[in-house]
Amino acid sequence: MALQARPLGLPDLEAWQWRSRAGHPAFRNARKAEGRGDWAGVATACKQALAADPTNLEAAWLYAVALAKTGDLLGVTSPLALAGAGDFGKWAVASLDQPGLQPYLATPAGQAWTARVAADRAGYLDALAHGLIVIAKGDLYTIHAQRWYRLTRTFGAVVAAYASTDGHHLAYVTRGKTSHKLAVGSVDLATGGTTRAQELPPIATQIASTKDGFWVGQAGMKRTLSFDHRAPPGDHQGLLVPTKLAARPAGAWLEIYTSGGVRLHRGPLPNISADWDDQGLASAFRIATSNRVVTVPGQIQGDSLAWSPDRNHVAFVAQISDHCDGGPTVAAYIVDASTGAPIELARGHGLAIDWAGDRTVALASDDGVTLHELAGQGSALAGATNLMRPRYAPHCEVLPTEPTAEPDDEPADEPAKN
Repeated sequence: MALQARPLGLPDLEAWQWRSRAGHPAFRNARKAEGRGDWAGVATACKQALAADPTNLEAAWLYAVALAKTGDLLGVTSPLALAGAGDFGKWAVASLDQPGLQPYLATPAGQAWTARVAADRAGYLDALAHGLIVIAKGDLYTIHAQRWYRLTRTFGAVVAAYASTDGHHLAYVTRGKTSHKLAVGSVDLATGGTTRAQELPPIATQIASTKDGFWVGQAGMKRTLSFDHRAPPGDHQGLLVPTKLAARPAGAWLEIYTSGGVRLHRGPLPNISADWDDQGLASAFRIATSNRVVTVPGQIQGDSLAWSPDRNHVAFVAQISDHCDGGPTVAAYIVDASTGAPIELARGHGLAIDWAGDRTVALASDDGVTLHELAGQGSALAGATNLMRPRYAPHCEVLPTEPTAEPDDEPADEPAKN
């Protein structure tokens, strides 16, 4: 008995927003019944929630558990498969250890489900390894083959993320909407495991990668974020523990300012050299592989440089104005490494650019995230607001808005007293 495969992930960001749809009030009633231990009531309320919104994954998961708890083992597979395929990282693997589902897992249908989870795991991890990571609605998602996979579940608190040197782990940073408290958690892209974010004082913070995890530095405090996904899930995962590594490790680092701003410090990239100033800007850079010198209007922001996976192109952001006059201050470019010829993609007040494939770039602006096939027209990723790479916006000078009065002008009205 084999269980038919379902598409993993969901088709877009909107599909993840069941908490704002018609079925969620009934789901909240189901949670209240769960708190009372009324599993028959849970099943009834979840059934109502799914009738109003068949895509509510939380209701589907709880419905599957309630059916198993009330002895309706034949009914478990359908809602469980819906929840497990939609959010594999949260529900599929967890279902194998859920105490309430053990009677179901012992049945032929449950064994078929266990085999389905094992078969789907490789596809899920491949999506995490090769997808484009974006911030949308304040959480991290991977987009792969036009399917959205959720990585964090912070209810909209993620402000930044940073990838480890090996590319297998992410550190994510949350910020309280009113308290402004910071917290740091981790995502293991090799397993899909996510730790809970651990609180930090709301002061300037730096994050860098180490061989064992992430170094987290604050004034008067140096800590490292550990990764041990072999341990059972629990609050001890992802704890910040003291480290003897007081100095920030060499290489790139992410900086989170007390104002809430974020900056990625990348340092020099292979085969690219320039005379960078103390703000990481240069008027030109040289590509060593072709000995081409690249120049564009304005100043090139060194931390924004990114090689394409096939090393044939370079993407970057340049500062084109240092005045806050309402016009665009930065522009995004792609350069052919063999010719050094730049192609301008977009202008704006804050931009980030990164590669989503050998010939595809992702661009984050005030209007959201778009995908561009090199110089082609961009297509929007509806709902995505930022890439993992922070947007670059220069600290610009404010231009005077009033003309200076000439000596022979008519006397002005008396100014209001301050």
